[in-house]
Amino acid sequence: MFIKLSVILFVLQFSVAQEENHHWELAVVTDDRIELLLSNGSLAGEPFEHFYEFTKLKALTFDNVRHQFIVSDMDQQNDTIFSVQLTKETDITPIIEDLPDDVQGLAIDPITDILYWTDSINRTINYVYLNDSHYQPKTLFAFTDGIPQDVAIDICHRYIYWTNSDINRPSIERARLDGSEHEILVDSGLHKPIGIAIDYTEQRLYWTDIKEGIYYSLESTNLSGSERQVVYEGTHVKPFGVAVDSEAIYWTDLNNNILWMMSKHDKEAVPKEIRHFKGKPMGIITKNVQIKTLPDCDVLSKAVASYNKSVVEVFKEESDVELENEETCFNGGYLTDSNVCHCLRGFAGKNCEISLCHNYCVHGECYSSSLGYPQCRCLRGFGGKRCERDVCDNYCLNGGVCSRVTESGVFATCSCPDGFTGNRCEESTIEICNVFCQTHKNDVLISKETVICRCVDGFAEIPKSNLSSLPLLSKEEPKVFFDHFQDNAFLAMSCLAITMLVIIIILSAYTCFLRRRPRIKKRIIVNKNVTPLTYMQQPATEQCEITIENCCNMNICETPCFEPPKLPCIQNKSDDKKKLISNMENGEDLY
Repeated sequence: MFIKLSVILFVLQFSVAQEENHHWELAVVTDDRIELLLSNGSLAGEPFEHFYEFTKLKALTFDNVRHQFIVSDMDQQNDTIFSVQLTKETDITPIIEDLPDDVQGLAIDPITDILYWTDSINRTINYVYLNDSHYQPKTLFAFTDGIPQDVAIDICHRYIYWTNSDINRPSIERARLDGSEHEILVDSGLHKPIGIAIDYTEQRLYWTDIKEGIYYSLESTNLSGSERQVVYEGTHVKPFGVAVDSEAIYWTDLNNNILWMMSKHDKEAVPKEIRHFKGKPMGIITKNVQIKTLPDCDVLSKAVASYNKSVVEVFKEESDVELENEETCFNGGYLTDSNVCHCLRGFAGKNCEISLCHNYCVHGECYSSSLGYPQCRCLRGFGGKRCERDVCDNYCLNGGVCSRVTESGVFATCSCPDGFTGNRCEESTIEICNVFCQTHKNDVLISKETVICRCVDGFAEIPKSNLSSLPLLSKEEPKVFFDHFQDNAFLAMSCLAITMLVIIIILSAYTCFLRRRPRIKKRIIVNKNVTPLTYMQQPATEQCEITIENCCNMNICETPCFEPPKLPCIQNKSDDKKKLISNMENGEDLY
């Protein structure tokens, strides 16, 4: 009888201890602490003693069997994974120190005591046996086309789930705990999935997805990836961790330093802010003590029963937590005399909690202008005010294939189909060849060592191969035209220059001709035997020779003479001169 009574008292004591373990329902890590919360967001307490000062906590998971947290802490260079035992022997123990990794997600299998984590830098999912004191990390998956972000363990069905946040190939994936049966559950309609959690009561997956710009979504499928649902879509929230219990969904918000909650059973429910943090809330887990009572999860109840340590969780109650003077203004803002936050450039909100740059640049880096407005430095190959436009969009014409960035630094290049050429495949090779062959009846048009066409008696033929397979039309080397449009332009400019030169030469010659006016010279000889009326005595042997220069300008000839009737005098003929010539007797022209 005494033995039976002792057993009953032990069971009651154990039950009371287990009930005491339900004092906290949520756990969230901020910069340097683990906060234990109730489901309404109120503070339940903190782990009992902290013998180690954390720097920046990120990922978080909880071992329901051994009552311990596993956290990742990032210092200036490397990450360290710690175990925080939530018992009377509470202690903080480094498991793996100075990892050159970026630990984004943690999950523990309490059945085998194996810890899994994601490394977004090296693109791996790793694991370590916690029951091995040497703690030798091993790689479960190494990806070349994915970035594992968060990870969750289905304790009951023995699966590992994770989010792939590579925006080029985002997906939700799973595999067996030993790495077998790897499959992609969701790979469409995603942009950058972050947190992931398992709903054991309804057998569903939940994840958060950061969309382009200011948007995000909360989505769900069953454990096999079907029956997909969009639970909620919103804006101006940057989710990180997500957790689920039997009543609600919870997620942390890095943009506003808020913990959000939304009911699972109310179809018209909207997210509700249940807690605001001083630092950035990162990893979050729910205690989910009801898992071991599920009919298909007896493996967990057996593991709890086989763990022979009767433990009681010990932590600081809310009344024992030293209240600190929490800053009202965040991100460098300060409180004015009127009890209003004055925010630094680039931040807004009641407590300066909203970054104007958050999700502003789609493909680029955001910075604040001198006026405090967000500006973008776009990645190579993107443009637009928010770097939302791909330079390849509608760049290549006529079916050309665009390459965004080349080694030479060109933002966009086109690979043109047969029959087209040009930087954007905008030129038809048939039209080019028809124009070329009009002036080159038997020739070959080559561009960048590639045969465009050949001319046969003025008609263009388009080859389907390059110069090496094209029979030449003559023994001479074919003329190479890198761009016949440039050659035509050069020919036109040459003809214009020659024409201008000829015109200049003609004008110069004409100008010189006008400057040199011809001199009119006429020579008239009068016979000696003729005695004109105006005769003056001359030597017997001499003739009268008179040279008239520019007779048109003469008024009176000083010496008697005879002017030929056909002399081309145009102006200023004197009447006296006419009378003199007409009275000459027996005059005769001698030339």
